[in-house]
Amino acid sequence: MKKLPFLGVVLMLAGVVPYVLCTCAIVFYDSHVPVPNLLMAELFYGAISLSFLGAVHWGQALEMERTIIVASAAHTDHVRLLAGVVPALLGWVAACTGFMWHPLAGIAVLIAAFALVAMAERAAWRRGWVPPGYMGVRWIVTAVTECCLLMVLLVRFL
Repeated sequence: MKKLPFLGVVLMLAGVVPYVLCTCAIVFYDSHVPVPNLLMAELFYGAISLSFLGAVHWGQALEMERTIIVASAAHTDHVRLLAGVVPALLGWVAACTGFMWHPLAGIAVLIAAFALVAMAERAAWRRGWVPPGYMGVRWIVTAVTECCLLMVLLVRFL
């Protein structure tokens, strides 16, 4: 399995910029953009981010080059493919909840979804299914994402 490239680390860390910008705009800035629009922007970016996290596992499952082929490889690939779809579905549920009911409800779904995906990725990391260094960066990204989403939820409820 290849190491996580430096550009991948930089891009993963850059992926939290929209969360930080939307959160700061919602919390601190008296903008001309109505808050519901900013909430929806953050919500939809969260759904997109979850889909991308799932795509990481699809890429790993579809990797053609295997160093060791074992009998359980097909089962492992099935689990990885499933792990690739579930985050996208959770993102869709969050987006639909926010769009059809209330944006803050969608944000709450995102908070739960990112926590669940992080725990699933931790299990994948323990099995050696993700590149070295991936989980270190993922914990940073997840922590910043969760803090931003929680901040928005708390500020809008108070």
